Amino acid sequence: MKNIRALTFDTGGTILDWHRGIHDALAAAGKRRGVDADWVAITNDYRKRSLQTMVNTVGTRFNIDDVHRSVLEAVLRENKLDALTAEDRDAVWNTWHALKCWSDFPAALERLRKKYLVASFTILSTALAVDVSRANGISWDAILS
Repeated sequence: MKNIRALTFDTGGTILDWHRGIHDALAAAGKRRGVDADWVAITNDYRKRSLQTMVNTVGTRFNIDDVHRSVLEAVLRENKLDALTAEDRDAVWNTWHALKCWSDFPAALERLRKKYLVASFTILSTALAVDVSRANGISWDAILS
């Protein structure tokens, strides 16, 4: 460990509580429209399909924000959740940029930064990584997106 100078962290699936944030946004949208669904399963399908799209595509001309938008539309359509309005869909989609991190992460990261260069290494868009970092008081030495 003596020769280690830098640490990288997957951001979207490791330091962010994406499941709670997206689940809660979907459930809130459903509640506003009087719609009940298996929000846990829908949240998991949404994330799984978003990741599959990013991982299985070469030479992309889009980023994860675009994928989150298109996959959300597909998942809602396939689950017959057309009652969710454009405003609801925007609220869910924008939630990605406001996700909470695990509560112990910012302090742990600050301790690590005293000894190591720390970087976010992520498929998230740079804008998304910056937004969630700012919202959670996270300071990276670099974001590699």
